[in-house]
Amino acid sequence: MCELLEVSRSPLREAFRILENNGFLMNKARKGMFVSTLSRKEAIDIYTIRASLESLATFLAVRTRGRELADDLRTVHEKMKRAVAAGDLDAYSSHNSAFHEVIVSACGNELLIEMLRRFNIQTARYRARIRSVKGRPEESVRKHEELIDSIESGDAALAEKISRESILSNISLIMKIFEEVKEDIR
Repeated sequence: MCELLEVSRSPLREAFRILENNGFLMNKARKGMFVSTLSRKEAIDIYTIRASLESLATFLAVRTRGRELADDLRTVHEKMKRAVAAGDLDAYSSHNSAFHEVIVSACGNELLIEMLRRFNIQTARYRARIRSVKGRPEESVRKHEELIDSIESGDAALAEKISRESILSNISLIMKIFEEVKEDIR
């Protein structure tokens, strides 16, 4: 790998350590580094935790920033809609991440913000699988619109509920993906 990447061992070891800490690689004793598998149980656990944490951030963000938050989200949402209409999944994914980052950043709870940012790095592979499910980006755009409407109305409890349900709905997609491959995914 050092020769292929034209780097010394130290930066390669550090890169592997970072990838291992973020869950992308696993170190098997005396065998080396391997790409981590995606497991059905881990995916369900991840989406259950994310639903709780991010819906809490949504509730706090609506109470803190209200209408201003809705305006910021609407700007990102328009970009997301254009990306979906153009069939650009990479741009959609980028704008979707930005949308959620606006909410998380607005919650005002620094510990929660840090937890969600770290958690989102570790769960990127699952989100990439879900975004590729046919019709998912369009459904995501509709759900984001509902969320923005609840935020505009100032209903923090409704926004929290929509956020939670939207994230939990990904569990059925995860189940479908794993049923299709009948095993854990690399």
